[in-house]
Amino acid sequence: MWIVLSFVWAQCSSDWLAELPQWPNAVNVLTLSALVSMDGDDLCGLSDEFEDAATLSDWQRVWEVEGWPGSQLELWDINTTQPGMMTLMPYTSSWYEDLRGVLVFKPVTGDYVVSTRIFPTNRAESAAPNRLYSLGGIFMRAPRNITPQTWVPGDENYIFLSAGSASEPGTFQFEVKTTEDSNSVLQISYVCPDEPNQICPQLPEVELRAARLDGEHFILLRRTGAEWVVHRRYHRADLPETLQVGLTTYTDWETITARGYWPGNPFGHNNTVITDGQPDLTVYADYFRYTRPQIPQEHQGKNFSAAYNANDPTTISDADLLSFLAF
Repeated sequence: MWIVLSFVWAQCSSDWLAELPQWPNAVNVLTLSALVSMDGDDLCGLSDEFEDAATLSDWQRVWEVEGWPGSQLELWDINTTQPGMMTLMPYTSSWYEDLRGVLVFKPVTGDYVVSTRIFPTNRAESAAPNRLYSLGGIFMRAPRNITPQTWVPGDENYIFLSAGSASEPGTFQFEVKTTEDSNSVLQISYVCPDEPNQICPQLPEVELRAARLDGEHFILLRRTGAEWVVHRRYHRADLPETLQVGLTTYTDWETITARGYWPGNPFGHNNTVITDGQPDLTVYADYFRYTRPQIPQEHQGKNFSAAYNANDPTTISDADLLSFLAF
């Protein structure tokens, strides 16, 4: 029995469940099924270490799902351009208000924790990107049942945390954005706040993590050194049970505004692959991992997205969040 259990728990996919009825001992089958449903992680099989080029086909893309005319990625591959990496090099594009950009994703239902390690750089791979709002990172979006013919403004709903260059080209920064009914609110901070002038001395390795807890609380974390940091918290009770969760990249805000795509023509942006802009971003991702959150009993039911108040036992501190999210 213990040999069989070791084998089962070693599996990251749930495909083996289909084989259980073929096993000769019905008692063992029931016992294993119960154990896995209690202790297994049904999201584990979505994870990708980017070591096999064939897994590219496991990822969905928004432009294909919704029927837009083409990919906003000039280069996209796994374990090809860089061994063990997903490479994303976007054309000019953006996510803001009704502008729709790059998203490679997998649908996730319910609570989750997703993690990635990325290396954002200019196309020369020598410094931070040199165009406004050139970043990549974790993206979580409400699906839209639309085509270009049925698209209407005002229906974008998402949250993301990304790294690259935001408001200061040539400088590494973080950007977070929460968008509700196409109303986008963003915040920018420096990737290397402890360095002189807050500028990174070399290309940074950035780890990003996002958690959905109790359906409506979204916790964004970052790590550029030894310790995880709670970066932002959001309360989004409006988001549906199933989200598109994956990686985004976007770049070259100057071209988007100069050509009037924002604010006057978001549909034109969404319905065009802008191949003659001045994009300056490449993002290498080392992995993208999905798992279910394991909330300790003493913290279950708390208001995870509220600011911590020591006098309010329904709130939770950053340190307590990190006790189960900084794994």
